[in-house]
Amino acid sequence: MTTTPGPTRARVRSDRPPSLIDLSGDRLAFESPLHVREAAMRALADGATHYTTRPGLNPLRAAIAEKLSAENGISVHPEREVLVTSGAREALFVGLHVLLEPNDEAVITGPAPRVYGEITRLAGGTARMVIGDPATGFAIDPELVARRLTRRTRVMVIGSPSMPAGSVVDAESVKGLAELAVRRGLVVLSLETLEPFVFDGREHLSIGSLPGMAERTVTINGFDAYGLAGWRVGYAAGPESILGPMTQLKQAMSICSSAVSQYAALAAITGPRTPIDTARALVNERREGALAALAAESVDIARPAAGYHLLVDGRTAGANDNRALKQALREVRLRLGSSGGAPGWLSLGLTRPVEDLVMAAERLARALAIAKGGTIRG
Repeated sequence: MTTTPGPTRARVRSDRPPSLIDLSGDRLAFESPLHVREAAMRALADGATHYTTRPGLNPLRAAIAEKLSAENGISVHPEREVLVTSGAREALFVGLHVLLEPNDEAVITGPAPRVYGEITRLAGGTARMVIGDPATGFAIDPELVARRLTRRTRVMVIGSPSMPAGSVVDAESVKGLAELAVRRGLVVLSLETLEPFVFDGREHLSIGSLPGMAERTVTINGFDAYGLAGWRVGYAAGPESILGPMTQLKQAMSICSSAVSQYAALAAITGPRTPIDTARALVNERREGALAALAAESVDIARPAAGYHLLVDGRTAGANDNRALKQALREVRLRLGSSGGAPGWLSLGLTRPVEDLVMAAERLARALAIAKGGTIRG
């Protein structure tokens, strides 16, 4: 059977300018590659409509372990230390609920999706967000993290590459965070779903690959970059002492992940790398187009090193005033950075074609100028 060259645009373009350019989402809307869909159809035809092995299909877990070893320098036992989940978010949910007792604390490097803090609170814990310096692209400083630790801190949640800031923790800082975790006896939940989207010559380093971290790190990832966002499949990998209880809780919640989704993920991770390369190229095209357009309009941003979001600086334009912002931004929809710990910033998703992003930059510049000029009032 043939394979597709990679993800494609999911909607038909129109010459008519959109009345509203919605850049508030976080889905790239890539179609699943043909070979992935064919694998899923074969699985259905073969009767893959029942529960799988509770932690996930053995071949899929073996492929995940192989990927982690080859690409991330992480060694895990495929059957005892890999758990297939219904997306990366479920992996985070299960991990925090296993690791936190009431009144325990989790330090979360940010900006980060609001749901990280919400899950922490659902688990009975307290979330302590640590925000990097905007001047450095919100890069995380281990010394800043250390100052936020208390005697009740049990877990460190690290997103690198991060969302929505797109910061990548450099090698020296990753080592600093690892030393901090070892010294303070912390468990690290490392979310690495954006690792294919690293730019500007930066490199992603998995904290679980460093000395002393294998026994205290759970690496969380997924398959969105392959065009499988809607299939709801992800994974967690780490020491059996943590993965065992996580597997038990996952089983109590949802028994196992969808069989057909797991077969789709297996085809993705063992198939050609073309879909990821194509996705990365498309994101980079949109990224460069948006960065150039925003610069031409003199819109200030925190330049990201990774990911598919840009944080626009709206602090001097009253971006903390939600009502005023909505009045100004009638033609562009963005997400308020305050939801992820970055008040005054606006999250712009690279979820539309370049021509839409260029138009959005023009509209955004006008809106921020109006708000900054004080003609918009709440």
